[in-house]
Amino acid sequence: MDYEKRLTELFIELPEVTHQAKYFTPTVQAGKLLFVSGLLPFAEGKLAFKGRLGLEITLDQGVQASRYAMIQCLSAVRAKLGSLNKIEKIVQITGFVASGGDFKDHDRVLDGASNLLQEIFGTAGKHSRMAAGVNTLPSGACVELGMIVEVK
Repeated sequence: MDYEKRLTELFIELPEVTHQAKYFTPTVQAGKLLFVSGLLPFAEGKLAFKGRLGLEITLDQGVQASRYAMIQCLSAVRAKLGSLNKIEKIVQITGFVASGGDFKDHDRVLDGASNLLQEIFGTAGKHSRMAAGVNTLPSGACVELGMIVEVK
């Protein structure tokens, strides 16, 4: 499957990755595995959906935020590899969800990212996943995602 063509079919544009840290890099490759650092949900150059799920942010907004964060992760992968077509398999995603109150749907928030990966990569997009609720995230983001990708 041509993953770059699939992006076009889905009307998804990968922007330049928004990475503000100076002491680590967005990606590191070790053999056939590419590790993507935790990235935030930027859209149109701005951090989307600041706040915590269950308080300032709704579940639907959280799902959209995880999709935006995954687009940032895929932008980092493309920047490193030159093309998403060099991906063999999405191995794992890890998500942190800023939440408050009695919010318990952390796994559902990450469905935005997981669904996006399956839309683009089909069966190669099926992955393992970890979701954790936290009190706060950098810059007030509601979601932070990292991933591990197997490279061809």
